[in-house]
Amino acid sequence: MENQEPIFFVGVDVGTASVRAGLYSLASKSFRKTAILPITVHKATVNVRNADRTRTELISQSSTEIWDAVCRTVRDVSVGVDVRQIRGIGFDATCSLVVVGPGDAPMNVDGLLKSDGTGEEGIGSCLDIIMWMDHRAKKETEYINQKLADHPCLKFVGGQVSLEMEIPKLLWLKTHCPDIFHGASRFMDLCDFLSWKASGDTSRSMCSVVCKWLYQADPRQPTTHGWDRTIFSAIGLEELCQENFAKIGTDIRVPGGKDQLVTVSEKGSSELGLTFGTPVGTSLIDAHAGGLALAFCGDGKNVTDWSTRLALICGTSTCYMQCNREPVFVPGVWGPYYSAMVPQAWLNEAGQSAAGQFLDHIVKTHPFYLSNLKALGMSACYNHLNQRAVEISQASQMEDTGFLSNQLHVFPDYHGNRSPLSNPDFTGMIVGLTLDGESELSLVKLYLAAMQGLAYESRWIIESLQNNNIRIGGFC
Repeated sequence: MENQEPIFFVGVDVGTASVRAGLYSLASKSFRKTAILPITVHKATVNVRNADRTRTELISQSSTEIWDAVCRTVRDVSVGVDVRQIRGIGFDATCSLVVVGPGDAPMNVDGLLKSDGTGEEGIGSCLDIIMWMDHRAKKETEYINQKLADHPCLKFVGGQVSLEMEIPKLLWLKTHCPDIFHGASRFMDLCDFLSWKASGDTSRSMCSVVCKWLYQADPRQPTTHGWDRTIFSAIGLEELCQENFAKIGTDIRVPGGKDQLVTVSEKGSSELGLTFGTPVGTSLIDAHAGGLALAFCGDGKNVTDWSTRLALICGTSTCYMQCNREPVFVPGVWGPYYSAMVPQAWLNEAGQSAAGQFLDHIVKTHPFYLSNLKALGMSACYNHLNQRAVEISQASQMEDTGFLSNQLHVFPDYHGNRSPLSNPDFTGMIVGLTLDGESELSLVKLYLAAMQGLAYESRWIIESLQNNNIRIGGFC
C-alpha cells in the first residue's frame, strides 16, 4: 500500500497572556509540534472624564504585538513540514474588543497607555484592544440594562448584559472617546480580527456576535433573527446600524457551517508562511473552542451524551460550557446561545471571572513564595504546595488534607462574580488570618483555602444549573 501524503492543520489559541500555535497531524490525531509566546497586558488607573471623576482601571493590549506573535508561532510549528500539506488554519481568542481605524490601521483606544516596545522584538504599537477583563464600562452596562429591561434580548444573556461584553465597551468609547468611536472603520472581536488578518475577509463568527454583541439568533423566531435595530436605538448606539451594520459585521457565519470557503490571502500567506488559498476556519472564542473539543472527546467507549456533558475550561478564568438541544434559561448564566459552540445547539455559559489569576495572585503575593518559591516557576510551585499540603496534614494525623485550612476561609471573587449572581461589584475576602503571614505553613493553608473557595463556588454554579433543569451527566 502506497504511503499517503501527510495532512496537517494549524490551530492558534490567543489567551490573556500568551499566544499558542499547534501543528495537528491527521494521521496520529495529535499535535506534532507546539509553540508559545507571551503577550503583554497593559494596566493603568486613570480619572474618567465625568462628573464624579471616577477612577477606573484600563486594561488593554496591542493587536500588532498579538498578530506578530501569531505569525511567529505559526511559522515555528510549520518548520520541517511542506506547507502545502497544511490543509487549514483556525483561530480562537479571548472575547476582547479590537478597534480598527481607517486604512485598516490600529486605533489607540487608550492614549494614556502608549506602548513603547512590548514584544520580544521591541514592537512599538498603539493599544487598540480593550480586554475582556476591563471593567471601565460599569456605568454604561447599568445604563444598557436599564434601557433594555423589558427587551427580550436580555433573556439570552442570563437576565442582564455583562460589562465583559463588547456593547458596553462601545458605548464607553462613544461617551468618552467620540473621535475614536466615530472614526473607526470597524469593531471586531479578537477571534474575528485574527481570521480577517489571515484572510482579508470581514465576516464575523456567530460564536462572537451572539455571545458578546447582542446578535439575535433564535430559529423559533425567524423574523427577529439577526441584528436588532431597536436594541441599538434604545441604548444610544444607532450609528452601528448604518450601512447594514457594516462596522460590526454584515456577514455572520456559523462555526462548522457550510458557508463559502474563506482562505489565506496573499498578505496573510507572506506573514504566516502558509500557502495562499489555505482554508481559514470560522473563529471561536477561546473557551468555546475548548468546550467544543471537550464536549466530543473520549476513547469511543462509554462516551457521555454531549448534551449532558459539562465542560470546564480553566485558564485566567474558569468557564462552564453546557450545550442543550433546546433552550434553557438560567438566571445569572449567559445564554442560551444558538449555534455559538455546537451548530444548531443551545449553549449555556457560566463562569468564575479571573479564577486562575486570583489563585496566582494569592500565591505570588505571599512572602514565602517571594523568598523561596519564585525561582521554581508557577507549575513547579503548585506541585510543591500540593505535596506539602499532603505531607503536613499527614504529619499532623489529620483525617483529610482539607482540614488543614479549617480555620481559614477565602471568598474568591476578586474580580467580581460572573455566575450565578452576575455582579461585577463583588470583591474577595479572607477570614481567619493570624500573625503568621510569612511561613511556608501559612502559604500552604492560604493556597488550600483559596482552592476550596473556588471549589465551593464551582459547586454553587453547578447546583444553579441543575436547579434550572440542566441535566449534567458528566464532567470534562
